[in-house]
Amino acid sequence: MEDKLELIAAGEAVAIVPGGEIGVRLRPDLTAIPLAGVAPSHVVVVSRAEDRSRLVAAFRKYAQVMLTGPE
Repeated sequence: MEDKLELIAAGEAVAIVPGGEIGVRLRPDLTAIPLAGVAPSHVVVVSRAEDRSRLVAAFRKYAQVMLTGPE
């Protein structure tokens, strides 16, 4: 995460993240601006097709639960 924040701080990137506690966790040199009137969008997780990592599998499962609720 820190490398992504470095890109944002350097003016090389922006990020759109879910609302909530992100403003509390930001570095002092960054700020969060709420987006209003933005329609919901699709969320996609991309990984290498041959990746059988337990970490990737756990992330995909966790992301699905967070986005859709428990099965």
